[in-house]
Amino acid sequence: MGTNSLVTGCLTSTIGLAVAVGLVLVLVTSHMRNTRSLHEENEEGGLRSIDDYEEYILKNIEPDNIRRFLRNLTSLPHLGGTADEWQMSKLISDIWQDQGFDAVHMVPYEVLLSYPDPEVPNLVRLVDQDGRAAWVSAAKQKPLYASEESSPDIPFTFNGYAAPGNVTGDVVYVNYGRLKDFDVVSERGIDLEGRIVLARYGKIFRANIAQMAEDRGAVGLVLYSDPADYAPEGAEFVYPHSYFLPPSAASVGSVKLVDGDPLTPYYPATKSAFHIPMKEAPIPTIPVQPIGYEDAWQILSRSGSSTWMSITTTYNNNASRTTCNVTGVARGEVDPAEPCLFGVGLGLEANRYVLLGNHIDAWIYGGLDPNSGTAAMLELSRVLTKLAKETGWRPRRSLVFCAWGAEEYGLIGSLEWTEEFGKQLADRAVAYLNVDMAIEGNYTLRTKSAPLLNQVIYESTKKIPNPDPEEVKAGRLSVYDTWALRKPDPVESNTPLMQFIGSGSDYKGFQHNLGIPCMDTRYTHSNRTLGEPLYHTLYETFALVDEIYDRGFHFHKAVTALWGNIALRLSEAKILPFSLDAYATFISRASDDILKKYGALINSQNISMDYFTEAVHIFNRTVNAFETSLQNVDLDNPLAVRLVNDQLMMVERAFIDPRGLPGRPEYNHVVTAPSKDDAYSGTAFAGLSDTLFDIQNAPSDLHDDLWMTFSRHLAAVTHALNTASKVLTNELW
Repeated sequence: MGTNSLVTGCLTSTIGLAVAVGLVLVLVTSHMRNTRSLHEENEEGGLRSIDDYEEYILKNIEPDNIRRFLRNLTSLPHLGGTADEWQMSKLISDIWQDQGFDAVHMVPYEVLLSYPDPEVPNLVRLVDQDGRAAWVSAAKQKPLYASEESSPDIPFTFNGYAAPGNVTGDVVYVNYGRLKDFDVVSERGIDLEGRIVLARYGKIFRANIAQMAEDRGAVGLVLYSDPADYAPEGAEFVYPHSYFLPPSAASVGSVKLVDGDPLTPYYPATKSAFHIPMKEAPIPTIPVQPIGYEDAWQILSRSGSSTWMSITTTYNNNASRTTCNVTGVARGEVDPAEPCLFGVGLGLEANRYVLLGNHIDAWIYGGLDPNSGTAAMLELSRVLTKLAKETGWRPRRSLVFCAWGAEEYGLIGSLEWTEEFGKQLADRAVAYLNVDMAIEGNYTLRTKSAPLLNQVIYESTKKIPNPDPEEVKAGRLSVYDTWALRKPDPVESNTPLMQFIGSGSDYKGFQHNLGIPCMDTRYTHSNRTLGEPLYHTLYETFALVDEIYDRGFHFHKAVTALWGNIALRLSEAKILPFSLDAYATFISRASDDILKKYGALINSQNISMDYFTEAVHIFNRTVNAFETSLQNVDLDNPLAVRLVNDQLMMVERAFIDPRGLPGRPEYNHVVTAPSKDDAYSGTAFAGLSDTLFDIQNAPSDLHDDLWMTFSRHLAAVTHALNTASKVLTNELW
């Protein structure tokens, strides 16, 4: 299906997202005008509390259904913006319509994507000084087990948005390609100008490596996954015998650093959008190519010889393509006991949204990323719509299920959507719950979260039965128990580790641009610091999941139940279960860390941190006072409930600075943001700590400007902290 037919198909299938989000109050009130409280009906029918709904969800999740969904979702490769992605989008839309959502919409965006040539492969060559090829890399990954690995539809190996062109130069190995690795190379007197960089995956986002290589004058970059990291038990214990990486595997991925459509920055890629010239697009200007470690060995084993390396990526091309988001809406109830407007119940909580999301596209089959999560989402939506049909239940707040297009290319579908509907979402969204993939292992839970959601996540994990039979035998009966044992918090050892919410998945626009608290959760592997070994490779198939990772799909069920439990608590509780105290503790520790690490440096400039530290203390005191006041809220007064819920929702928004972080206007959250040197990792007060780090490492002639940047941002952060305190009071000033 071409671009035009994709656009036509998307537009034919949608009423417009404004109906689903912007006008949901009108639809809700007209649909529910003559119904009494469905919570009252539920009580008569036997379901009387959140505990009852939780039990229903847990009881009705069927692992076999998740397995069947996954089998269908991994039936063909489905790169973003292709006819195959459209086919998967339509499949999800049809399933949600059949399940009985109140509204299902497909929302198209025409964006810039990147593809390899279908006929001519990208290759890495070793050539001698006469230009003769001594060795050539593999064009595709080698089929090893599952029948679909031999499909002719599998694209040539490539990195999304890597520049086309032939480049030749000496090879320089830079370890993991971190800033400190490049610094080591520089300290040893090695100039990267005109060289080709070889780096291994595992520590930071690949686009950060590409940017640092380009900034230092390298003409190309080759990436590989090292067996020391991804096949530590030796060649006999790799896929298909285990989940460790085989020699032929090459991890595909985008090397674009800025998220969203490259040609419509800060605004949605709608028909009326202004597109910047292609030459201004924030995409790499050097070729980048992934290879397997058997190919990397060919390069490393010749290190120091007279051979040179040539990267051929002439045939990558950027193209305007259409990708679609799919949303399914379960509207919240309207309580006729609440105030009325023109004779219609307002449904004060119904126009608040709890959003759940996962993406559609995959670099190849996506058995783990994203489709383990998509399969879980489709089963959760089945159970919740079944609950509604059987009992008449509706959530207090609306649930919005979201399947995002072209995520792998840099969160494109979700970011365009948050740009288009940002005002409505900033006003009405309670939280966004992301499951990029349900599993990447079966060792323990791994969760990233905004501090506001910490407690609801901890409480929900205590309710989910442990899917690991050996752990159950050891007396650890819940997901929480194993999580606390195997991934403990380094400060509070009896509590599981809750990781910072960085970037790298569809929560970015919600958390870092709109101030909507987000979560991302999955089951993960053992306590290694590196990612899932087969991530973004050919071997991420249905067979990998079904036969190696999760026989019986019990871990999938646990993640599905957890996702549903958290969504239920956020949508049903009268007072939003936000953990303000956890946020206050997080901010206090982060401010203490900055003062401990950089206090002497800051004092050397006679810059006072007093206003900043006082703002932190005020926030702590205000949180304590607000939480005490919650005990006196009249829960039978919907306006009183709405007031405190609005205040709770405003806290995260208060940390949004419209000017963005220093040098990074695409990130607006001044408390939680990824480090500028690694988009995957979250950092507290990143704008302050990144600037102080730069001051320590920059030439002295840049210090004055950097200190000015620090002082300006320090004032902005202090103001945001004071604003967050004020929104928790009923005072104007």
